[in-house]
Amino acid sequence: MLTHYARYLPHRLPPEETYFITFRLHGSLPQDVIEKLIEEKAMIQRQVDEKLAAGSDAAQKLAVWGSKRYFACFDQALDTAVQGNDWLKNPAIANEVKAAIHHYDGISYTLHVYCIMPNHVHLLITALPRSNSFFTVMKSLKGYSARRANALLSRTGQPFWQPESYDHVVRNADEFNRITEYILNNPIKAGLAQEWTDWPHAYVATQ
Repeated sequence: MLTHYARYLPHRLPPEETYFITFRLHGSLPQDVIEKLIEEKAMIQRQVDEKLAAGSDAAQKLAVWGSKRYFACFDQALDTAVQGNDWLKNPAIANEVKAAIHHYDGISYTLHVYCIMPNHVHLLITALPRSNSFFTVMKSLKGYSARRANALLSRTGQPFWQPESYDHVVRNADEFNRITEYILNNPIKAGLAQEWTDWPHAYVATQ
């Protein structure tokens, strides 16, 4: 079973874990920003590798810190982008993405929280045990929503989502709560809403 994939970053998707996932539109960031992010990640990885080679116990802590730093830079770039594709600000397209996310709830994962921003999506879910890997589930979700969105945009055979995604395994309840707050506050941080409940494309499951 495929449980990870790699482009610029390694992605590990073991079954029955809780994930914080961020995926973005194709062409949502300019190439120079992407290159800076890649350089940032490579610099952190070199530092981690040096710690590992020296047998330092600090390597794991540095790796965790580096992952958080990279994501903060990545998400800030998306929130402040002044150019690039922002098709998700179209309510009809955002609704297609919502429908795709909710479709798999209770089938392949338990849906906790999501927020659809103009050029990216934050998603917090717990994968259910299934024969298909969660990598396959995400590929299907993105593929289906891309076809529906491209139809609305009168686009044929063109990429809608960027293949690369950011994913993080949520380790405990405290982290789960912090990520939930982060996702719901994203429209506020980006200056799109005063309260998360004002943003029409944010969702949190009732307990």
